[in-house]
Amino acid sequence: MTANARWMYRSALARTESRGMARRLDFPEQDPGQHHRIVSGGLDEVWTRAEPLRQKEPV
Repeated sequence: MTANARWMYRSALARTESRGMARRLDFPEQDPGQHHRIVSGGLDEVWTRAEPLRQKEPV
């Protein structure tokens, strides 16, 4: 549970907008231009990186 909390915290800091439960005073609005997801990991050293969203294939 501690690792998950650290990943969530660092991911929220990496996101420069407010989204869902992650409300930021320095970035109070959503940014529609952010079309990526934040990926995080690591145990001793937590890391984050932005990954582009994959486009859904038409069915």
